[in-house]
Amino acid sequence: MNLAFIDFVYAYDAARPDASEPLGGTTSAICFLAREMAKAGFSCAIFNRVTEIRHAHGIKSLPLDALGFEIERGVYDAYVFCGRWTAELVGLVRAHTKAPLIAWMHESTFAPPMTPALKEFDGVVFVSEWQQRVNQSALCPNWKQTVIHNAMNPLAVFSFAANEPILASKAKPPVLLFAGSFTRGAFHVPPLLEKIRKVREDFSVEMFCNLDPSRDPERDAAYVAWLKSQPNVAHIGMVGQKELIRRMQRASIMLAPNPWPETSCIALIEGLASGLDAVATDRAAVPETASGFTRQVLIEAAGDPVRFDMPVDYDAFSTAVLDALREREENPDAVEARLRRQIDYFHANYQWAQRVDPWMGFIKSLFKPSD
Repeated sequence: MNLAFIDFVYAYDAARPDASEPLGGTTSAICFLAREMAKAGFSCAIFNRVTEIRHAHGIKSLPLDALGFEIERGVYDAYVFCGRWTAELVGLVRAHTKAPLIAWMHESTFAPPMTPALKEFDGVVFVSEWQQRVNQSALCPNWKQTVIHNAMNPLAVFSFAANEPILASKAKPPVLLFAGSFTRGAFHVPPLLEKIRKVREDFSVEMFCNLDPSRDPERDAAYVAWLKSQPNVAHIGMVGQKELIRRMQRASIMLAPNPWPETSCIALIEGLASGLDAVATDRAAVPETASGFTRQVLIEAAGDPVRFDMPVDYDAFSTAVLDALREREENPDAVEARLRRQIDYFHANYQWAQRVDPWMGFIKSLFKPSD
């Protein structure tokens, strides 16, 4: 089986998750799935915005300009469009091959020009059951569909060995950690901290987020400077995957006051696998991703596939955080046992190697008898 992954947005090779720079979820998913497929004996190539052919982990990354020539060679058994695509790009590929074309859907809805629902596709892979439900009306009649969840960076799989104590590895005073963009809840962290500080101040906060929320450099610099000046805030900014997972392993509480229509939150998966006690909204696919292991805070219009302007209940959210901190102090044995069940669950169910068979089964189901 020879597969082509197509991402017209970014430039990278399969070693991208190993870099010290921050990493987006779609790029992470493409690289790790391709790596596991290569380990299983399948041939993979990634077409994106690189300017020259690169090789990493047994996978070629090629410029998009090479796509036409490669299609004419007829070496690919299926083409997977990852995250975003255009009608022009999909039409170009369809005009030159009868191989299955698959939309790997990471956005919350099909919407032109970046995620149009196109009849040229043969199938769609959703990353959550929530995402599948809200998009049923947009599906083309000829499509097959399936849900295959995303998974975690392999570094998170080795966060805690089977008999390794969890709470003993956590920093003191406790660290509250946020990982995501401003649209995914960073704006809500300062008012939450204000509520928490009214009860206790023995904690620090690390915010792993972008530093350009408004795209206005002067305004952003002033806002970030203000954030850094806030009590308890120890870090603001993005880091690479290895460092982020290391920080997760030593932090205690993951803050996820998320209003975004999440389809599959990889940061939450990795945080829960790293022994974080997470407090999160019930927005979109967040409860599905968390599998019952978060302290859930209700949010208005939780299932809306587009909005991200809904308010967060700061009182309820801060109370949940304070309850989590208090439980660690008053009943550490119960917390240790719960975190062990949590870590074991995500290790057992959210590894990329476990996604190879479902992906290959779905791709093969798209082959026509003459293929």
